[in-house]
Amino acid sequence: MKLIAIIGDEQTRPQIRKIFTAHQVSLFSSIAIRGCSCETGSEPRAWWPAGKDIPTTYSSLCFAILEDAKAEKIMRDIETNPVAADPAFPAKVFLMNVEKMI
Repeated sequence: MKLIAIIGDEQTRPQIRKIFTAHQVSLFSSIAIRGCSCETGSEPRAWWPAGKDIPTTYSSLCFAILEDAKAEKIMRDIETNPVAADPAFPAKVFLMNVEKMI
């Protein structure tokens, strides 16, 4: 089993839903997130959706636990067709092994 997590702008959530639907993912979770930087005197990393003292939610995390093959297909699909509301800031996708589930 794999855990696939997709973090992008709030506007990408409908695109992510379409990808999951196209791959017959019947259940996934989605939460709004706000990234925060703990570093002082420097800007957050460009690839991580974070800011300093920003009071609004502006990112989305969608994740699902899937069979290995299906997760790999979704990764290839997103690698070929990046998910982005703004092409300069495509969603980031993480794929992790699920060693145990109870």
